[in-house]
Amino acid sequence: MQKAGETLLSLTDTQTPHSLTVEYAGRSDYFAMTTEHFHPHYEVYILLSGERHYFIRDQVYRVHQGDLVFIQKNELHRTLPAELPEHERIVIYFSDLFAERYFADQNEWILSLFQNKPPVLHLSTREQSPIHLLVQQLLRELTVQAHGYELCMQCIVIELLITCARLDRQQPLLPAVTIGSEAHQHMSEVARYIKCHYQQELSLPLLSEQFHLSPSYLSRTFKKTTGFSITEYLNTIRIQEAQRLLRESDLKIIDIANIVGFGNFSHFGKMFKHFSQVSPREYRASIKHVSTIT
Repeated sequence: MQKAGETLLSLTDTQTPHSLTVEYAGRSDYFAMTTEHFHPHYEVYILLSGERHYFIRDQVYRVHQGDLVFIQKNELHRTLPAELPEHERIVIYFSDLFAERYFADQNEWILSLFQNKPPVLHLSTREQSPIHLLVQQLLRELTVQAHGYELCMQCIVIELLITCARLDRQQPLLPAVTIGSEAHQHMSEVARYIKCHYQQELSLPLLSEQFHLSPSYLSRTFKKTTGFSITEYLNTIRIQEAQRLLRESDLKIIDIANIVGFGNFSHFGKMFKHFSQVSPREYRASIKHVSTIT
């Protein structure tokens, strides 16, 4: 449902579902991302106006107007408001199917944008110019939707990715510690600790003792900084790893639950369905089905 102060436009490739999605949103009120903290497709986030904070993996980045954010598939992330809530952005999602079909032998080069590099690409005014022109074309096609606009948008997205891949990626970025106070650095350390120790029994009191912080301060500051509660972040990390094991191993589901830190199998099932919308068994079956038809 569209909210007050929000403008949305979206294209999904209906011929190859979930192959390519382009989504525009302009918001004038407070907004924090609430769903799909990780997903099995690549994401390019382009901030057209305003400023946002972007929590990715275990760091918080300040994203400025004109910046691009490249999210690897299955990468944990969440957007948060900066000082002022007003902003406009375009998000492009595409699947491996889209990459294989349209990038051909340049696939590895294009996808290098998403791999082993800082996720935020901050461009100079000169470098922003060709990106800006392509984004305006994308918005025009998405708004007017003239005959053949789906094909035209595919071409624009491909050209946009090629342009980005040609840019020098070795540019200084704004890391989490530059966003605000020392709290950002502390919460990034907490996030990294949880990511490294998710298999163990973790709780707010244990983490508070580990980092010499009061439980109330840790709970409040972690939520404000990352957008996640401590419990939500821990469960997200665990379910993310459970999905990986379901995709890449033949381990029994009950063993996977124990490996990722869920002592209670029933609770694991509930949490998995909450995050994945399907049961672990259904998730594994869907992955096997996809692999047999590709």
